[in-house]
Amino acid sequence: MNARKRVSFGALAIFLAGLLVGTVPAFAEVQVFIDAYTVRVHDPVLKRQSILNNFRTSGYRVHNHLALVWSEDAAWVYDVRTQQWLSESDFRTLLGALSDEYALVWNENEAAIFDAKNQRWLRSDYIPWKLTGASLSRGMTILTGEEGLVVYDPVLGKWLFSQFFPFGALKKAQAGDVLAAAWSDPDLVLYDMTIHQWVVKEGISPQACIIDGYKASIFTADTVYTYDAVSHRWSQKSR
Repeated sequence: MNARKRVSFGALAIFLAGLLVGTVPAFAEVQVFIDAYTVRVHDPVLKRQSILNNFRTSGYRVHNHLALVWSEDAAWVYDVRTQQWLSESDFRTLLGALSDEYALVWNENEAAIFDAKNQRWLRSDYIPWKLTGASLSRGMTILTGEEGLVVYDPVLGKWLFSQFFPFGALKKAQAGDVLAAAWSDPDLVLYDMTIHQWVVKEGISPQACIIDGYKASIFTADTVYTYDAVSHRWSQKSR
């Protein structure tokens, strides 16, 4: 009986240990320490700090491999995979955001994105209307504003503009890896990166949108509309 108990407890211990090992992240999130004119990033790969001197930080973000810091007139990103600091100078930054592969900074009329895969910053053209928010994913970036939205397409390496919505009508937006969505009370616009085009669905009164890979599901009061970026077709069903 005791032997059976020992075997049972041993199996349980191995099982629990396996669960714990499975929950340990493969890497540690980047840590940032900020003084008056110094930024120190603890690099978990090098196991030491990388220092940015003579920089007065007004904001920062950290996410897995990337650390982003900005001041009133410049932004810097540190990537632990390359152990490099790269800057976008002469850029007045109000806010910033990070995803696995992108660092984004923006102000009322301009944005700049750091593309980690290509290790470069890419600045948008001047935007003739006020930016109000942003949404990032592993694959795409979307900026929203008073008169429209802007998508960064990493395949084309371009910022693309849409002014489909009337002034102030745009309510929400979100970015997936290959699809991005934005909607107002009556209408919805998708950006499909597989064809590098805008796709419009008018008069459906969207309430919410879920992007899952190559599919976008748009929920209304009585219908679910689904766009498939593989077939480039819409389908619908009752809720």
